[in-house]
Amino acid sequence: MVVAIGSFEDRELRELLEALRGAAAHDPYGEALHGEASHGDGWGVLIAALDGSRSVHYRSIRPIYGEDPARISEVIPRWAPGERIVVMAHARAASEGSPVNLMSTHPVHAHSPWGDLYLVHNGEFLRERLGDGEDPARALHSDTWSAAVALASRIRGRISRDDLEWLLGAEDAGANLGAALLGGDSVQVVVGSHYPLLGDGRDADRERYYRLYRCDFPGGAAYASSTVAELLTKRGCSPIRNGEFHSYVGSDAYDVWRFRWAAIGFILRRFTGGRGGLQGSGRVGDT
Repeated sequence: MVVAIGSFEDRELRELLEALRGAAAHDPYGEALHGEASHGDGWGVLIAALDGSRSVHYRSIRPIYGEDPARISEVIPRWAPGERIVVMAHARAASEGSPVNLMSTHPVHAHSPWGDLYLVHNGEFLRERLGDGEDPARALHSDTWSAAVALASRIRGRISRDDLEWLLGAEDAGANLGAALLGGDSVQVVVGSHYPLLGDGRDADRERYYRLYRCDFPGGAAYASSTVAELLTKRGCSPIRNGEFHSYVGSDAYDVWRFRWAAIGFILRRFTGGRGGLQGSGRVGDT
């Protein structure tokens, strides 16, 4: 998974997608935690101008590592020099029993009265907490698609901290998560990672798989899952804290939202947020 925000040259966008391609072909952390060595159930990318003026959404059910690199480059549109964009890209490893189709391929898409919502996600949601546990059509779509539809129905103008807290309450085993809301004259992007540490001997594997990294680029920053970050060898990548999410609205500045998954009862505890920007980490004060 990759979520990038800022101004990027074409070669930098290709670098991000090539790192995703390599990680999808062999993910040692997914293999250790879930027994899945590759992410071969489709891939997709969203690229949108932060001012909301244009966007491109591409998805395929082919493995990204089976695509010709030239074909991958073709889906990257030409952007004016200095244009600020968001890029969300994902290679899918479908959960057992989950369908492999375009609707379920990330970034998944849902409509809201406030704009188009796109979601990328590593992990699994409990469908009964999303409201479609008894839906007879659930076999046609993934839990991430259900999460996008449910989140879109809650939004009132922007994705709020309360909206994210509700969504995290539907997690099953943890999540890397990126969301983009395209509506009006600015785009909102929310990205972060949230996972439990259960003291069951698997915590090291969970951290290696679910840990999210923030990687520096000259004109912006990219948030990358662990295996992708390791392939971005030219970039300075540093982990963000478990339970930390960054919310951007049309600019480089971001709010910091932090949540904790309590060891007993999986209770989400809320913390105060701070502000940050692409050239530095946000300040956060815990209460």
